[in-house]
Amino acid sequence: MTPRCPICKSSKFKRISEDLLLCKTCSIMYNASHSPAVYSTDYFGQEYKAQYGKTYEDDFESIYAASLFRLSIIKKYLGNNVSAKSLLDIGCALGFFCKAARDVGFGEVEGLEISEYAASYCKRKFNIPVHMTGFEDFIPVKKYDVITAWFVLEHFTDPYAMFYKIYGMLEDNGIFACTLPSYFGPLFYCQRDQWIRSHPQDHRIDVAPWSVKKLFQQIGFFSVRCFPSGYHPERLGTIAQKYKKLYNTIANLLCFSDTILVIASKKPQ
Repeated sequence: MTPRCPICKSSKFKRISEDLLLCKTCSIMYNASHSPAVYSTDYFGQEYKAQYGKTYEDDFESIYAASLFRLSIIKKYLGNNVSAKSLLDIGCALGFFCKAARDVGFGEVEGLEISEYAASYCKRKFNIPVHMTGFEDFIPVKKYDVITAWFVLEHFTDPYAMFYKIYGMLEDNGIFACTLPSYFGPLFYCQRDQWIRSHPQDHRIDVAPWSVKKLFQQIGFFSVRCFPSGYHPERLGTIAQKYKKLYNTIANLLCFSDTILVIASKKPQ
């Protein structure tokens, strides 16, 4: 059976590896052998620690700092007074981003999380309401001013349907902010074999700045902006490491990064 792009359904592709295909129509990279992740009860404990050297809970300071940075960018497009704004964080984990959103002044903050352990932790620790369900099954009863999803949407079998669902859940002029893996970065371009070997089996798609802008605009978003979500000059070589500031400047201009932050606004109806 001929593989088809999960975004535009085209069967035209460039084969990057046996399973990773670059759509020639919409420029989305997709995994033809995608296997959805099954999160165990210990994902936020020993599994997370095995990958990052500490448990998710112990990693609070770095996650909270990253959350504040992302919120500072979101607030640039909302204005500083967010006391009347509502925010939903999809895949909120233990709720560290939700806590940060409440701390910077968002009036209504909610999380959505499939893990019972994580959802209960957020409710108990921060007194923040969490919808304990998968996003595919979530039935919203209201619209939100801001919806966020941090390294979540690349995991879904049908990511287009999830993006479209988010668009419908936003208020007019609402903001959608997410982080996604990008193939327009140093690992893909300079260490292709490693990129292929380390590509997570549960990632359905990888984007590039131009492909995610085109996708979001087709759905109805406007003013789609992309930013690097990380800088890794060491992956480009010794020259990039030596001239790190220049590398970061160029990376900002081109949005050249292995992961990107995307901010999009919903058109008024």
